[in-house]
Amino acid sequence: MSQFVLIAALTGAVLASPAAAETLHYKAEWRLMHAGNIVLSYSPTGAHMTLESVGLVSKLYRVNDDYKVQFRKGSRCSETIFFKIEEGKKRHEARANFPAAPGKSSYVETDLLTKETIRTTELDVPACIHDVISALAQLRANPHPGAAEFTLPVSDGRKFANVRVRSHGKERVKTEAGTFEAVKYEAGLMNNVIYRRSGKMFFWLTDDERRLPVRVRMQMSVFFGTVTIDLVKEDRS
Repeated sequence: MSQFVLIAALTGAVLASPAAAETLHYKAEWRLMHAGNIVLSYSPTGAHMTLESVGLVSKLYRVNDDYKVQFRKGSRCSETIFFKIEEGKKRHEARANFPAAPGKSSYVETDLLTKETIRTTELDVPACIHDVISALAQLRANPHPGAAEFTLPVSDGRKFANVRVRSHGKERVKTEAGTFEAVKYEAGLMNNVIYRRSGKMFFWLTDDERRLPVRVRMQMSVFFGTVTIDLVKEDRS
């Protein structure tokens, strides 16, 4: 997955409660430029995210990705993740399936242009595994109050790890959607834990019962820089 998709997944991961449906709209900023738009739709059974690069970033490297996760019935555990990847000249499709009991997950990635299988992976995983989206949905439902650090079992189908999540306390966050009192978290997904690229990932959840994801920030090398994704608006039903 591209770096923008990773951030989008983290942003969309902490969605509404199982009883509600929500569509969240975000804007990605890179080097002071509007780099992309993200739309996240959530239902009690899963989530759907689209990501599209815009402006100069799109001219340099076009991104148009589509990501879906199906939750296991009655839980926030991932059952299936599916994504179509359009990044530059790449046109890939990937699917990961996770077992209902401890066992093997499966991952298959295909080149849509050549119809060739690019990668297959099997992993030993526990009974309840999370992709990034369902992991942070679980965190929104259970924020581990008072815990400075805890772990969540996470997989993208290619790697599995008990990912460390650390609370950094409360901060005020201002976006186009408003000003929010939020709790800042750091997710240890990078540095070859789940994702290979070196860097740090932070996200902010509102300090209330909704725990709305209002900001995600990825700090990487000087060459790549920092990407910030902020909430622009939300629709609920």
